[in-house]
Amino acid sequence: MSESGGKRVAKNTLLLYFRMIIVMGVTIFTSRIILQSLGIENYGVMNVVGGIAFSFGFFSSSMTNATQRYLSFGHGKGDIAKVKDYFNIISILFFLGSGLILIIGGGLGFWIVKNLNIPSHLYGAGLVVYYATLISLIITLLASVYDSVLIAREDMSVYAYLSIIEAGFKLGIAYLIFLTGSHKLEIYALLLLSVTIIVKGSLVLYCRKKYKECRYNLIWDGAQIKDIFSFMGWNGLGTIVWVVNEQGINILINLFFGPVVNAARGVASQVNQAINNFTNNFFLALNPQIIKRYAADDIEGTIRITENASIFSYYLLWMICLPVILRRDYILSLWLKDVPEYTSIFLLWILIYSLVNVLTRPQWTVVQAVGQLKNYIINGCVTMIGAIPIGYLVYRMGSVPQTIFVIMVVLRLLYVFVSLHTIKGMIQLNICRYLKRVILPILIVSSLSWVAMSYLDTLFVEDFIGFILSTCTSLVVCCLLIFISLTSDTRQYILGIIRRRL
Repeated sequence: MSESGGKRVAKNTLLLYFRMIIVMGVTIFTSRIILQSLGIENYGVMNVVGGIAFSFGFFSSSMTNATQRYLSFGHGKGDIAKVKDYFNIISILFFLGSGLILIIGGGLGFWIVKNLNIPSHLYGAGLVVYYATLISLIITLLASVYDSVLIAREDMSVYAYLSIIEAGFKLGIAYLIFLTGSHKLEIYALLLLSVTIIVKGSLVLYCRKKYKECRYNLIWDGAQIKDIFSFMGWNGLGTIVWVVNEQGINILINLFFGPVVNAARGVASQVNQAINNFTNNFFLALNPQIIKRYAADDIEGTIRITENASIFSYYLLWMICLPVILRRDYILSLWLKDVPEYTSIFLLWILIYSLVNVLTRPQWTVVQAVGQLKNYIINGCVTMIGAIPIGYLVYRMGSVPQTIFVIMVVLRLLYVFVSLHTIKGMIQLNICRYLKRVILPILIVSSLSWVAMSYLDTLFVEDFIGFILSTCTSLVVCCLLIFISLTSDTRQYILGIIRRRL
C-alpha cells in the first residue's frame, strides 16, 4: 500500500470509528428501550417477520458488492468515463431489482405472515411490520448505489454523519414508542420507514449535487451489462445461501422453541452486530484500496494488504470480543431489564462465529477485485448449505437451541480453508505463507490471552468497576501479545510512528 493510500485508509478508519462509537452507543441504548417498550413477545415477532421481509433483498448485497467493485475498479484505472457508465448501468439494474422485490414480496406478504408461528392477536401488527420493512428495503436498495459512490470515492465523512443522524432519529423513535399506548409495534415499524426515507433521500441529493458520475443517462451496453450481471448473479447465489442460513436459523428457532427464544437470538445478534461494526469500518475503508491495487496490476501489494487485513481485523475483533465473552452475563443484565433465556449462550457462539468469519472478509474482497466468482461461490455454497438441514435434524432429535450455532462455527472453519484454496490460483497466494503469517500468530495470541484473562478476570468483582478493570486488563494483555507476535519490521514501523508523534 502506498503511503498516501495508507494515510487515507487510516483517516477514513478513524472517522468511521468515531461514527461507529456514537452509533453503537445509541443503538445499544435504543435496543434496551425498544425491548422494554414492545415486550419480549412483540420484539420476537418484529425480529422474525421483519427479518423475512428484509430477506427479499437477498440480491441487494450482490448488487451493492458489484457497484462498489466496478466503481472502485474504474477509479483504480483512472477512467472516469467508465465509472459513469458503470453507475448508469447498475442504476438500471437496481430499479429492475426493486420492482421485482415489490411484486414478489408484496404478493406473498399475507401468506408468509399467516403461516408463521406468531400469536393470532399479533397478525395485523405482523402485516404492518412486514410491508413497512419491505418498502424500507426497496428504498435502501435504490439508494445503495449512492452509498457505493461515497465508498469508491473514499468520502467517508458524509457516510459517517448520515449514520449518526439516523441513529439519533431511531433513539427519538424509541422514546416515542415508550410513551405510546396501543399499537406500539405498528407505529414503530412505520416510524422506522419514515427515517429511512429521510436519510436515504438526503444521501441521494448530496451525491447528485457533488459527483458528476451521479447523473442518469440511458445506457444499454450489452457487453458491460453481461459482465456486471454475471458478477451479480454469482454474488447473488452466495447471498441466497447466506440468507437461507441467517433466516433459516430464525425460522428453525421459532418453529421448535417459539418467539421468546427467537427474541434471545435477536438480542444476541444486536450485540454481535454492534461489535462487528469495528471490523466493518476497517473493511469499509480498506476494500477500495485492495480493489484499486489489483486494478493497478500490483499483485504482491494485493497479497500483502490481504494478509495484513486478515490478521489485524481478527486482532481488532478479538480485543473487543474477549472481555465481552468473559463478562457477557453482566453486560446483558446491565443492558437489559429482562434478559431472555438462552441469550448468553447464543451470544457466545455468535461471537465465535464472527471471529472465524472475519478471516474470510479480505479473501472475498480479493475475489471481487479479480472478478472470478464462480468457483469461489460454488465451493462456499457447498460448504455452508448443510447448516439448516443438519440443524433441523438435531432439533428433531431434541437438541438444545444453541446447537445450530455450533454447527455454523464448524462449517465456517471449513470454509476458511476452502476459500484459501480457491483464491490460491487467482493471485498466486502462498497458503503455507498465509498459515505462517496469519493463522499461527492468531492461534497463539488468542490462546495465551484467553488463558491469562480466564485467571485474571476472577480477581475482579462482578460489578461495573470490576468490568472496567477486567476490560482494561484484557486490552493490555492482548496488545502486548499482539505486539510481540508482529514481525520485527512491523514492530519497528509502529515504534517509529509512536516516536514521531511523541
